[in-house]
Amino acid sequence: MHVDRLRYELQLMGKRVILTPILVMLGFAAFAGLLAYLHVMPARFLSGGLEMILPLSAGVIVATVISHDPAIELQLTMPRKYDVTGIRRLGLIAAWTAIIAVLSSFIISLLQLTFEPAQLKSWSAPLQLLASQLTWLAPLLWLVAVGLCLAMLTRSRSASGAIMCGIWLIEILFKDYFASTSWLKPVFLFPSTLTPGIDFWLTNRIEVIVIALVLLPPGWLLLRNPEGLLKGSSEE
Repeated sequence: MHVDRLRYELQLMGKRVILTPILVMLGFAAFAGLLAYLHVMPARFLSGGLEMILPLSAGVIVATVISHDPAIELQLTMPRKYDVTGIRRLGLIAAWTAIIAVLSSFIISLLQLTFEPAQLKSWSAPLQLLASQLTWLAPLLWLVAVGLCLAMLTRSRSASGAIMCGIWLIEILFKDYFASTSWLKPVFLFPSTLTPGIDFWLTNRIEVIVIALVLLPPGWLLLRNPEGLLKGSSEE
């Protein structure tokens, strides 16, 4: 029953939930092959795919999917509250993206193309492999949580998606400012690729995850607002 329910939710959200993470990493793999052919080490490029692009794709999907349901009026009349459905969909998007990220990370490790932050280079190989998963996990959780909150606050798929991309661009353009400013360090999403030499990498990963977990309850509460859901549905 639970498997059938999950399969049904995936069908409702569309093929983009399944295909987007796969296509993102396949695209990066193809370009990495080209870089290797040109005798350019693709390790940092692949790290950027895992840390910067894959989590962004999940966040944008959440921001554009979670608040929009063609049958929202019917959903709100059901005994099961829509917030349960919304959180289930968010979990499916995050979990599937995480599966693709783990598989990609292990393949990259097997090919010895891992791009490690300086703080991890003195660790043992098993600890490096385990800790390196925080490279993509922290921004994935943060962007998914922010995508949920933006979708509920703006009630607009285009606006929330655009804001997500704006945050991503600001992080890249002002990476040095984020890395050197104390109050911005906890929201620096992509240090593994952009500033791998920092000495607070592990602290940053933990702080980003904590902020993501703090943002999830407000997003869940916003999902419990039926008037807002109906308003958002009518505005799209």
